[in-house]
Amino acid sequence: MLRLKVRIRRVDGKFSQDLIAIANSGFVGLKPEIVLPQNVINDLKLNEVAESRISRKITGDGREIQFVRFENSVEVYLIAEDRTEGPIIADAITTHGARYVLLNDKLLGAFRIVLLDFAEGIWCFRDELGKKERRSY
Repeated sequence: MLRLKVRIRRVDGKFSQDLIAIANSGFVGLKPEIVLPQNVINDLKLNEVAESRISRKITGDGREIQFVRFENSVEVYLIAEDRTEGPIIADAITTHGARYVLLNDKLLGAFRIVLLDFAEGIWCFRDELGKKERRSY
């Protein structure tokens, strides 16, 4: 499993949190999206910068889930030990019972992440391929 340190900042810069997120390449979308637990949505007060709307998505196992979307509400930074990438503007989404921070495929692609070893969580940035290996948190 690949776990990455991220900073999620509200688009107006008023609130931010550093969290550990799971890279979920099976979480597909048309644009960068990040799943946040409801308490993080509340702490960032995303309702102050974006209207929430109910959406639906089909999961990898074929189930349909309902979730709340805050469009273009957060800036996401990827924090590595020697560099920070971002910000990438993303939609924040939450669903009933969301416990983990999840990064979708478009957000991972925007950060130019290359996964080298799935089991060990070894990764690098695209410009480091063959030069550096990084470890999951």
